Amino acid sequence: MVEVRNCVICDGEIRNLKRALVAPFMARRIWNRDPFCVDLVSCDSCGFIFYNPRLEDADLRRLYEDYRLEKYQRMRHSFEPWYTEKFNADLASSASYEIRRSKLAPILRRNLGARKISRILDHGGDRGDLVVGLLDGAQPYVYDISGVATARGVISTNDPAACRADLIINSNVLEHVGFPRQIVSEILKASPNGGLVYLEVPCEFPFGLSRVARRIAQIGIVTITRPFLARHVLRRASFYMMHEHINYFSEHSLATLMRASGGTVISAGSYVSSGRAGNADMAWCLGSNC
Repeated sequence: MVEVRNCVICDGEIRNLKRALVAPFMARRIWNRDPFCVDLVSCDSCGFIFYNPRLEDADLRRLYEDYRLEKYQRMRHSFEPWYTEKFNADLASSASYEIRRSKLAPILRRNLGARKISRILDHGGDRGDLVVGLLDGAQPYVYDISGVATARGVISTNDPAACRADLIINSNVLEHVGFPRQIVSEILKASPNGGLVYLEVPCEFPFGLSRVARRIAQIGIVTITRPFLARHVLRRASFYMMHEHINYFSEHSLATLMRASGGTVISAGSYVSSGRAGNADMAWCLGSNC
């Protein structure tokens, strides 16, 4: 982990909001240690909210190695009783991806117009399921650090620039990474001249009543079913626990990220998505490297 003194999107000044506990599962999987506290901070310029210090590349690799495979699920369930085999499977089910594609495809059709997309790259897309059949006639590619096998028909690449994709999609990824501006800059550079980049993230707020209520319920469940964790989670910092989502975006901060990374914003917006964990507000931004 590395501590930052400025916003990792726009370099604006940041201020501390709350002390937050690193989730026991993350602390054990990444660093093999007991949970500890970090700061939840906010940027006064773009409104981006994130945890500080930041996860580095090596931390992310340890966290997402063999993501959602059997060993991952078993370890996570040992800390989080609700993370069952069924819950894990539902997150990556065909039905889940159908819902996501049903939201994404109309947005792309409205904004692509008559533009032809021959190659589409799912950047950070696990198996690449999201882009299978998303746009007619487009060959799907995927770039991901997890090392899992790709979905049928999807070509895996270790070099996002090599496939020269007309459209690069980065969906439900940037909320997980330590330095989103670095990631988006790399995506824009990997895109051919005039290529399109689509970013999509949950539009969340760490202090919402429903979110805090869910944390309280989870703390109670963990205390009862995993008593060895009780002394760690029974503290105020658990209300703002740092889990897989280590960033909180708004529409404004996502568009700011596109511009700060060297891209041009073509269009942006939001929508409501339904999934295994309920409804979620999503923010999206379509941009270009020119």
